[in-house]
Amino acid sequence: MKGLLYKEWATLTSSYKQTVFFIAFLYGGISILTGQTGMAYALLVVFSILITSTISFDENSHWDIYVRTLPVTPAQLVGSKYLFGLCGLALGTVCTVLIVALNNVLPPLLFWHAAYKVPPLECLAALLACGSMALLLVALLLPLSYRFNSVKARSWLFLIIGVLGGCIGLVASVSPDLMQLFNASDEVLLAGLVAAFVGLLAVYFVSYKVCVGIYKRKEY
Repeated sequence: MKGLLYKEWATLTSSYKQTVFFIAFLYGGISILTGQTGMAYALLVVFSILITSTISFDENSHWDIYVRTLPVTPAQLVGSKYLFGLCGLALGTVCTVLIVALNNVLPPLLFWHAAYKVPPLECLAALLACGSMALLLVALLLPLSYRFNSVKARSWLFLIIGVLGGCIGLVASVSPDLMQLFNASDEVLLAGLVAAFVGLLAVYFVSYKVCVGIYKRKEY
């Protein structure tokens, strides 16, 4: 398992190290210079889904054929992907918190303009919302990538997101009273976000189990 984790780490650092630093500095710089931290929260999603790009590398290098000769199980092979997805989520969370903290301190001192100070609870709520989205995307992308391939998986993901968005819009138009849930108190909204995040962690685990089953049945 340690070797698989090192392989994922080597693939990501050799291919995307500069990209990660560029995105972090770009999003962080724009957030701090403008005093708007909305872009910073996207780092949770960006860093989480980077792991799905390693599947393209595996396909092009025929890694899955070679790894069948090694003493590792499908659960370990798939688990390394899901574990690195969580590592990406953790890295994005740390970077976002640092950017928000710098935004709350630096702009009034360096750029002489009033900036919006992000309250801790607002930051936590945004982290939970974006973290939940990141978990959902990875939980959908990895099984689709193993079932089809990395290119078709993205097309399926766009289709699923479009259908879900359409269903949500339809429900909102048919039952506008449901939209009043977003006007609930901060405590209720935060509790709902925590529940959603915990629920999507469970979905993430179920996705892992499904992905292992797909990998076992797949022929290379």
